[in-house]
Amino acid sequence: MNLTPEMILRGYLANTASLEEMLSVKGKTAIVTGGTSGLGFCVARRLCQGGAKVVIAGSGEGKGELAVKILKEENLEVTFCKTNIRKEEEVERLVAFTAEIYGSVDILVTAAGIWSFAHIEDLPEDVFKDTLDVNLLGAYRCAKYVSRYMIEHKIKGKMLLVSSNSAYLPQPVFGGYAHYTASKGGVIAMTTELAKELKRYGIMVNTVAPGGMFTPGCLTNGPIRTLSPEKQAELGKEMMVAKLDEIPTADSVAIVVYGMCTRMADGVTGECIVADSGMMRNIMAFQPAIEEYPPKEG
Repeated sequence: MNLTPEMILRGYLANTASLEEMLSVKGKTAIVTGGTSGLGFCVARRLCQGGAKVVIAGSGEGKGELAVKILKEENLEVTFCKTNIRKEEEVERLVAFTAEIYGSVDILVTAAGIWSFAHIEDLPEDVFKDTLDVNLLGAYRCAKYVSRYMIEHKIKGKMLLVSSNSAYLPQPVFGGYAHYTASKGGVIAMTTELAKELKRYGIMVNTVAPGGMFTPGCLTNGPIRTLSPEKQAELGKEMMVAKLDEIPTADSVAIVVYGMCTRMADGVTGECIVADSGMMRNIMAFQPAIEEYPPKEG
């Protein structure tokens, strides 16, 4: 068969969805862990605005009720499910609850996370383990039960596991983030493997890696409180040395997450999208002056 140029061009147009459809999540159901505040809350709002029904999961009932109240003021379809992602049975219940309330599970976003600061010589093992339990194992538990549901119900869904640019960029100035970077680096590695396992079912798995954002956690988390006051002060001083030309809003990252949940990202899986406004690449609108730290002696 000889194809003319016109036939080839018209072939590009066949069976293509409209741009509006490609950008929409209308009719989809999403689970967003950590959806009661910060990035998770912003992601939940954007998914709702795009037409999805959203279940936000978090461990604080009061925070969950407040988040739902605020989102419903915009006439958005959202429900809260109290969930401790450290517990496998609660994650399993979250997926069952979502399917029962809204009839499906099409999208998963794991925005729940914890962090703190301590140099490795002062880092308690229980803090290291707990950080992995929430940030890495929590994502694993969610992916496990959501993928099981999607496979059983033949849903070609999307999973977005939230990581961090700290997996690539050591920070703060002299470290203090070994436990957090281990957990978030693990998320990136796990994403690649999950994408490999689940592509045959039409399930696309990616990760989004933000940098610092204006969130309650970013503004309140600091050195591990079991450290001595002297150690906390020393680490706090180091943390204040680093300067950025901007700190992205949580919503600017949420928009990237939203895009990865739409059909626009149908051809992307196993990837890590770094959404940190150029921080990882040291791309800045201007370079803030940084005083010598620590000062030279003598």
